[in-house]
Amino acid sequence: VDEVFVQIRIEDRAKEFIRGLPEKDRRIIGEHIEELIHHPHARGNIKRLKTKKPHWRMHISWKYTLFYSIDADMILIEKIMTIEQAHKKYGKI
Repeated sequence: VDEVFVQIRIEDRAKEFIRGLPEKDRRIIGEHIEELIHHPHARGNIKRLKTKKPHWRMHISWKYTLFYSIDADMILIEKIMTIEQAHKKYGKI
């Protein structure tokens, strides 16, 4: 049984990052975000992070890392960055 979430909220800093990308990358990221509505735990390269509040990370097309949390029926996309930026900031994830 698939979970279905009714809302996706994207933090402003994540929106700004996406707006600065080439159209093809924006489209690919958008497709992955849409898939989160139906499969927030199982699409592609998703991993639950060991934090107090459950957080997840998704690698997208071997180029980007998206960080999100799930609260009731909402998915909150908190950050998106290049995989290289994520590795520098958080170490190998």
